[in-house]
Amino acid sequence: MHNKLKSFLLIFFLFVFSVKNSFAQKKFTYGVGVDIFQTKLNNVDRENFSNYGHSMPGFIQNDQLGFGATFLVQTPIYKNLSFETGLGITNFNSQFHFKYIRQNTNDSVNTKLNISLFYAKVPLFLTYNLSLHKRSAISFSLGTDIRFLFLGDDNFQEIINELINLGNPRLYKILIFSPQISLGYSFKLKNNATIQLKGTGGLDLGKAMRPNNMIQGWGFYNNLFASHYTYYGLSLKYFFTK
Repeated sequence: MHNKLKSFLLIFFLFVFSVKNSFAQKKFTYGVGVDIFQTKLNNVDRENFSNYGHSMPGFIQNDQLGFGATFLVQTPIYKNLSFETGLGITNFNSQFHFKYIRQNTNDSVNTKLNISLFYAKVPLFLTYNLSLHKRSAISFSLGTDIRFLFLGDDNFQEIINELINLGNPRLYKILIFSPQISLGYSFKLKNNATIQLKGTGGLDLGKAMRPNNMIQGWGFYNNLFASHYTYYGLSLKYFFTK
C-alpha cells in the first residue's frame, strides 16, 4: 500500500513541475491547494442485519476527517469568470465501532472497522470573482471533482470472527463524480501572488461501494452497499504569479 502511495506522489509532483514549465509562457495562473474536510457516509443500512460479519444492530458510526492536496491551473474565460482544473490526491476515511454479545457463544465483541480510500482527483470548476478593492475579492465556485480510486483499504478481514477468506475483492467504486459548491475570499499579496480561503461542500453522485459477486451481501459489507459520501470543509489555495 505504501509503495503504491509513494509511486503516485512521485508521479503527481513530476506532473506539477512539467505543467508549471509548460504554462510558464501562457495566459494561465497556476498554484497549489490543500483541503481538510469532514466526511459523512450516508445511507448505511441500520434496519437489516445478517447477524454475521459484524452485521449486528447497535453499531456506532464515527465520521472522520479527510485531507487533500491539488496542483491547480486557472485561466480567465470572460471578465470576472474563470475556469479552474488540475490534478490532486484526496483521502476519505470512515470508522465503525462494533460492540455487542455474540448470540451463539455469548462472547463480548468490541472492535472497529477502519476504511481508508485514496483517490486521484481532477477538479473542474467555474469561478466568479467579485472585486472588493484592488487586492481582495469574494469568489463563488461551482463544479465537480472527478475522483479515481487508486488505493482502497480496510481491516474487515482482520476483525471478523468467521473463518472465511474474503481475499482482495476491490470492493470500492473506482470512478466517482462529486459536485461541489464553494464560497471564498481572495487576497493579492505584494508579490502579486494570490492566497485564497474557501468553504466547500460536496456530494458524491455514486455509491462508495460497487457490486461484487464474492462479498455482496456478506456481513457488514451489505449494510454499506448503498452508502455514499457527503463532505464539507476548508480549502486553502496559493496561486503563483503568471
